[in-house]
Amino acid sequence: MKLVVAEKPSVARDIAAVIGADEKVNGALKGNGYIVTSARGHLVRLKDPTEYDERYQKWTLNDLPIVPEFEFTPVSGAEDCLDALTKNMLSSDVDEIICATDAGREGECIFRYIYDYIGCTKPVKRLWISSLTAESIKQGFNNLLSSSEKDSVYAAGLARNKVDWLFGMNLSRLYSIYCSAKCSVGRVQTAVVNMIVQRDREIAAFVKKPYFKLKLENGAEWFDGEVDSFAEQSEAETVKAKCENQLCTVKKVDTKLKKENRPLLFSLTSLQAEANDKLGFSAATTLTIMQLLYEKKLLTYPRTDSNYITDDMAPKLEGLVKKVRFFDEAAADELILTGLNIDTRVVNNAKVSDHHAILPTEYIDKAEKIELTKEEKAILDMVIRRFLAVLSQEYQYNETAVIFDVNGETFRCKYKVPVKLGWKKFYPGDEDNGKAVNYTEGESFETKNLTISECETQPPKHYTESTLLKAMENIDRRIEDKELSSYVSERGLGTPATRAAIIERIITVGYIKRSGKSLLAEEKGVKLIDILPEGVKNIEMTASMEQQLSAIEKGSETAENVIAQTIQKVRDIITLEAGREHVSLAPPKISLGKCPKCGGNVYEFTKNGNTVYYCENSPAKCFFRLWADDKFFTSQGKKLTSSIVKSLLAKGKVKISGFKSAKTGTTYDAIISFSDQDYKDPNGNLHAAFSMEFDNSKKQQKTKDKKKGG
Repeated sequence: MKLVVAEKPSVARDIAAVIGADEKVNGALKGNGYIVTSARGHLVRLKDPTEYDERYQKWTLNDLPIVPEFEFTPVSGAEDCLDALTKNMLSSDVDEIICATDAGREGECIFRYIYDYIGCTKPVKRLWISSLTAESIKQGFNNLLSSSEKDSVYAAGLARNKVDWLFGMNLSRLYSIYCSAKCSVGRVQTAVVNMIVQRDREIAAFVKKPYFKLKLENGAEWFDGEVDSFAEQSEAETVKAKCENQLCTVKKVDTKLKKENRPLLFSLTSLQAEANDKLGFSAATTLTIMQLLYEKKLLTYPRTDSNYITDDMAPKLEGLVKKVRFFDEAAADELILTGLNIDTRVVNNAKVSDHHAILPTEYIDKAEKIELTKEEKAILDMVIRRFLAVLSQEYQYNETAVIFDVNGETFRCKYKVPVKLGWKKFYPGDEDNGKAVNYTEGESFETKNLTISECETQPPKHYTESTLLKAMENIDRRIEDKELSSYVSERGLGTPATRAAIIERIITVGYIKRSGKSLLAEEKGVKLIDILPEGVKNIEMTASMEQQLSAIEKGSETAENVIAQTIQKVRDIITLEAGREHVSLAPPKISLGKCPKCGGNVYEFTKNGNTVYYCENSPAKCFFRLWADDKFFTSQGKKLTSSIVKSLLAKGKVKISGFKSAKTGTTYDAIISFSDQDYKDPNGNLHAAFSMEFDNSKKQQKTKDKKKGG
């Protein structure tokens, strides 16, 4: 019996349907000599520091660097799934296992982490496919790989995981200790924060400069060689006066037929960028939608970094075009009639690694019968539109350049007129809408209504998710070392699968924020970048790591060497920081008032959702501490808030409305003050206590009112 392990249940069902495993047995699908089951993404992970040793609960410099003998542990909530996989993998009925997780570093790691953690030693074959269509699955099972063929892919993936652990766990602790605030430092995420901080600084430092444009009534602009504007308005006014009411002569008319090539097929990153530009979707949202469309078998594998397909796929393209006739029947028929434009912009074996570009699948003609959300429809529309555009002819247009002479001054204008829409017919409104204007060389007309426009030089724009994704994908363009840049020219910063999560992560920890479509650095992110040395925050460091991981995949470097070099790098950073001064990133403490016991300042502190109000002299000299979830308040439907604490410290008492009786459920108001009698908890710790009184005057007034009414 052969056990097939997919990455998630939906994929397992698709595979089972193709290979004839249609009997449900103990949560798996069985039949035709196969048992098909699945993980649910990562089921095991590298242990955290505290899971190796309890002493790491406290973050201290003396413990750094933490370099464990790496071990795996189950992901929280994954125990049941892991138990089921263990039983299947170790079953005496199973003599071979087929790894059917996603084809790539991460998919390889998901399976092998589980396989090694369980302690399985059975032979493994590898299913390596980019689509979940029946044809693709059949072809994959007919061409199963030996697991050893992907050993280097796994070695690189595991090395990356360990390197990121060593870098992130140690440096996050290091800078959290030095900066008196929780800092999240990561090999890729920190480089991304740095990019955003530097862009914001470029914008802040930019000084706008005014310049002036002079135009004829027909829109032609003044120019003189390479210069096309005036630094001073007075200069523009002088030329305007010189030309006003003068004879304008057409000196040259030059019309050329030009072509604009069609775009490339979508990779995940380019699709995320376009969806952000046109639909306002975040990268994470687009990835989620793509995954759903993949699982519905309408689109191919989403986590791809390629914009091309391989030559063996080219013969299938016409069939796919016929299946998307529902999208634009006339355009699809015209494409087939005129012939698909299949060239090196579409087919390039050298630029397809794990997965080809995103395409509609052979089931795409079923899309109209499947219930889809409007967001899913929008992404599907985007992919189909791009697919048809890529297979179309070039866009052709006439570009006419006209040069005018007015009293010795030259003006020029250009306009474009479409000749053949080609691929742009799939993007209505994107084509040039210039109108043909017939000028003849030598003709003249009187110059009237010249205008001067005041303009300003513009700073670079803030990153949006779209432009940040493109910058991460093309990070090699920012690296001067060409040899180093070559190692990230195909991979970029992060991976297609992780870029969205990286952006969400640095927003969550407070390093950047969304402002409309823009991504802006927060103060915390700016301060962190100022503190970190170049070797921790620059993109060259990440490029260097990709160079090493690439070498592991190619077999020219060992994972052991890469990990050893990382450990030494972390040691060097720790040594460097020991001799530097550091700025606190902790928010300034704001006193809520004076301690009623010793007169010290009382502050608020929150960790993991738990809030405490404490005296600055505690616990050494003063025991005063109050908890937000103090039972005195929570038993009566309230929480002790900072505003209540402020009033108590300032006035000694506070009136609170809306207490709720635990017995009757009725609500009431009361005046709360500190009790003269403190109390001890079961551990013998002394605590401040509270007392409650009712507003008797109000009660008496209510009674009088009632009597008056009665």
